[in-house]
Amino acid sequence: MRSRLVMMGELVAGAAAAATLAGFALRLRSSAGFADDYWLWISITAMVYGAPGAFLIRRGRTILGWLFVAVSASAATSVFTGEYAAVASGQGWPSRLVMLWLSVCSWLPAYVIVAAVVPYWLPSGERPTGVFRPLMYVGCASVVAGTVAWALLPWEHSDDRALADSGLVNPLGVAGAEALLQVCLVMVAVAALGGLASLGVRLLRADGDERGQLAWVAAGMASTLLLLVAAQTVEARGSGVLLAASAVPLPISVLLAIQRYRMWNMEKVLRRGLVWALMSAEIALCYAVVVALLGDLLGRSVGAPLVAAAVVAISVAPVHRFLQRGVRRLLYGEAADPYDALGRLGATLETAAAPAEALERLAGDVARILQVAAVWVLVLDGPESRHGDDLGVDPVRVSLVHAGETVGEMLLTRPRAGEFRPAEARLLHVLARQAGAAAHAARLAADLDRSRRALVAARAEERRRLRRDLHDHLGPSLSAVHLQLETVRDTVATDPDGARALADRCATWVAGAVGDVRRIVDGLGPSALDDLGLAEALRAQAARFHRPGLEIRLRLPEQGLPPLPAATEAAALRIVGEALANTARHARAGGCDIDVELTPDALCFSVRDDGVGMGSSDHGRRVGVGLESMAEAAAQLDGKCEILVPAGGGTEIRVRLPRAEV
Repeated sequence: MRSRLVMMGELVAGAAAAATLAGFALRLRSSAGFADDYWLWISITAMVYGAPGAFLIRRGRTILGWLFVAVSASAATSVFTGEYAAVASGQGWPSRLVMLWLSVCSWLPAYVIVAAVVPYWLPSGERPTGVFRPLMYVGCASVVAGTVAWALLPWEHSDDRALADSGLVNPLGVAGAEALLQVCLVMVAVAALGGLASLGVRLLRADGDERGQLAWVAAGMASTLLLLVAAQTVEARGSGVLLAASAVPLPISVLLAIQRYRMWNMEKVLRRGLVWALMSAEIALCYAVVVALLGDLLGRSVGAPLVAAAVVAISVAPVHRFLQRGVRRLLYGEAADPYDALGRLGATLETAAAPAEALERLAGDVARILQVAAVWVLVLDGPESRHGDDLGVDPVRVSLVHAGETVGEMLLTRPRAGEFRPAEARLLHVLARQAGAAAHAARLAADLDRSRRALVAARAEERRRLRRDLHDHLGPSLSAVHLQLETVRDTVATDPDGARALADRCATWVAGAVGDVRRIVDGLGPSALDDLGLAEALRAQAARFHRPGLEIRLRLPEQGLPPLPAATEAAALRIVGEALANTARHARAGGCDIDVELTPDALCFSVRDDGVGMGSSDHGRRVGVGLESMAEAAAQLDGKCEILVPAGGGTEIRVRLPRAEV
């Protein structure tokens, strides 16, 4: 049943459009020209209501859709029959009187339905309730009464002077039918005011997007009614202008409601309807201009129309593409052309001086392309960029992913309709991929900056330690030796035994100074690596922590460990030492296993103890400090350090260090 209704609605709307175009073609054959305000109003009305009405029927808003289709059909009937009757009088065509009668009585439904019925059903298409329902029925009755009154009105009593003076007689005319027109006018006024009141009441009660939709529709409806009322109160010429203008506000207000609030999801119909209407206007204008310019030269009956038809045929394709792009940009802004938007975004990022600046520009460009108030780009462990101060209560969140890893998040102000259009949503995800790469670059830049500052701080700390060791230990030892040697020089002749004792003491101090030098040298780098290699250095490290009550078990690859980059070996020895120190001090463990594995691209090892694990708060705090040091050592080589809590208890440090130089 519904499919039949949909098909019928589309057939009626299509027939109305065809009748309007046929009326336009007949207008070209007549001498009336296009400077006719009534003709302009009725033609525009016929064109702008048919397609939306058919779409509303398809969307299940049947009654409102049929009202729109009825308006279009009524106006189209009036256009076609009126033009046919006008041409038929000069061409001797048949049925002129019937067409004229239809033209006289068929225009009124388009007028009254818009003024007195449609307001009750906007914007949702739901049946009015309370006192407004009978008022809506009054509006429906006025449509029937007015149509009947015009159908029965003797034409000599018509306010259309051309019709009244034509001498033609209404074949169905009934004396006194004009009185019914007065009753109809009162009914239309009552129903129209009731419709406005209905919109006002619902506007006061509504909130959110529904309130915005009603505000736009109410404004358009009020403007339409005011123009219609004004058209009845001014002189003939001016009334035609107002009448023609009254067809414009309601479609525009509905267009704005659709554009801002996605009302009825009619954007596709709106886009195609606009392109179609503009194409029709372009064809008519092109035809008229060519005929006007070349009519005297080539003849207005054959030559100029043929040239005009050729010009129209040649211009259809490029003009259609141009209008499609223009309408899409009008409705969707920069999101209408995703390739162009991506190209301009790429150019913006290309000229950025630094990744952080690229993020700033990215947020601004995304906000402009998608026409939202605020866009924030948040990078994990990195900078953030904020375009706009307020995201609203429920922003749209899009993850930024690079190489399969989430590197950040982009937050956008939610559009008025609640969700982005499908085309905008697809463009947003494409932009998010670009943003993911930019966020990754910003994150790397931030990591590099942190590493640089850490290196500077480490170098300063190392210099301070060296200065302290030289000043506090080696320096005083050498000064004491120097003083004692001077004493030996002065007393060796007079007190040989005392000088010998001082010399022995100096030898002890020099031995201590040599020990200090060795300790300082060891502090600059593990000398065991240079002397023994990583495998033996690890054995020595394990042996140093091995003691009664704590058994250290080291397992190396059977093929041994080949020479690795110095930084990798130093980091491995440092991490193992830190892990064993934590185990010895805090884990209260009886055993600890060190497993070393060599892969083609990395050195992997784990240090696992059977102690109390991370449950102890003191253990956790201290290990947390040590873990930070181990993680930093691994990260400096682009490696990875994890702390795990095995199911059987204890703690496991799992490390992976790349074999290649970083």
